[in-house]
Amino acid sequence: MTSPASSTTTTPDPKAAASSTPAASTTAPASNPATSATSATARPTSSGTPAATPGDRASVKADAAVAARRSPDLRAGARRAATLTGAGVRRLRTLLGEGVWIVCLLAAAALLLGTALVVVGANTHNALVQYVLRAADWADLGVFSRTAGIKQFTGDGAAVKNALTNWGLGAVAWLVVGRVARRVLTP
Repeated sequence: MTSPASSTTTTPDPKAAASSTPAASTTAPASNPATSATSATARPTSSGTPAATPGDRASVKADAAVAARRSPDLRAGARRAATLTGAGVRRLRTLLGEGVWIVCLLAAAALLLGTALVVVGANTHNALVQYVLRAADWADLGVFSRTAGIKQFTGDGAAVKNALTNWGLGAVAWLVVGRVARRVLTP
């Protein structure tokens, strides 16, 4: 048997019995998960203020974010403006690079389509054929001209050979220049 001093059974403490009132029961940690959310709002912290629930913390963070947005910190505004300006410049450079690439691609397409029309001997009295040939004459920039280009052929089939050689080289030049310009302009 054990002596009364070393007894493992606990006797009710009169202070504990007095603190089991309904108001004091909210200060004890809840063992039931269903009631822990309701008891956590009223449980005081060591400083004596009630502990905040996750929902309360989120609203405090939201209020702090609103207050931070309203702060007149000029350096933060300057950084934000610089960031927006940097993004705007990158976007502009990207659009400019894409625009140059598209123009070069269209010029090369006009030269290749004009070459195809000359090779097949398309009707030059047709308005669409005339338009494509004028666009190809513009895109050759005089350097890759059918009549006075880099290489001039004479004899039988000279017009076809001139168009294939000069306008073909012009199309390749437009594609190379467009690709290089796009790489330079795009960040």
